Amino acid sequence: MSEESGLPALSGATEEVGSLLRAHRERLGWTGGVLAARVGWSQAKISRVETGRTAVTPADVRLLADGLGLEAPETERLVRLAGRRAGRPPAPRRRRDQPGVTRKQDEVGRAELSSREVRVFQPTVVPGLLQTSGYAEAVMRTPLRLFGLFGTAGPEAELMSAVAGRLRRQQILKHADKRFHFLMTESVLVNRLVSPEDMLAQIRRIREISGQDNVSIRIIPADAALRVAPNNSFELLDHDLLMFDLFHELVTSRAAAEVELYHELFGMLTEASVDEIDKILDKYAQIYRAALG
Repeated sequence: MSEESGLPALSGATEEVGSLLRAHRERLGWTGGVLAARVGWSQAKISRVETGRTAVTPADVRLLADGLGLEAPETERLVRLAGRRAGRPPAPRRRRDQPGVTRKQDEVGRAELSSREVRVFQPTVVPGLLQTSGYAEAVMRTPLRLFGLFGTAGPEAELMSAVAGRLRRQQILKHADKRFHFLMTESVLVNRLVSPEDMLAQIRRIREISGQDNVSIRIIPADAALRVAPNNSFELLDHDLLMFDLFHELVTSRAAAEVELYHELFGMLTEASVDEIDKILDKYAQIYRAALG
């Protein structure tokens, strides 16, 4: 027995921070929800920490130890253990320069096809899987021009090939066994990358896809109160892969702690969103119809 905690000593590979924290919580007779309320976390995050699916930093451990009312010696023991775990090399993050945007579309498409559940957050543009061809062309033209991401065929040929690749990716939406969760800010509809006529077509496309049983589309209203700033777009494939589709490269990570962190971030952003999107879409359809005269 541990003199510091009154709990059986755990040793070797079984001495995990999450297991020890769970043991302390259960000794108090608390549920995960009770501890979550005391430290200002979600119950889901407490569960992920206790089961080892989410790594904890020494600062996290001090917060949880304080919430559990642990004495200083046991707190320091857990902090040291968390520090040693934090020092381990993370699962690899891969950065790969893309010689062309077409190849990037193909790589993303293969990853999506191998997943059962896809979550996409976009704060500035319509998610790629929802884009019309005209909108996709406007989005992709910038990286081609700025970064020269085209092959021997030239920029226009590469652009048309990349747009076709993005449209091929969209065929995955027809797979009834897959689930898609799209989350975007209202700013997506404000940012006019194409003509009013093309924006109207894009709005119709969003409305059409939102009617599919395997698709959820939510919008964060412009006046929503946010718990976290919507700084950058990202895509989550199951609980296995995190992707950032940058202008000139695709950044991916399979580090469990990073993937779970972005799942939590997606949940926090979702809390500020609405699933009744027709009213918002109607608002911008009216704006763009008026712009047509």
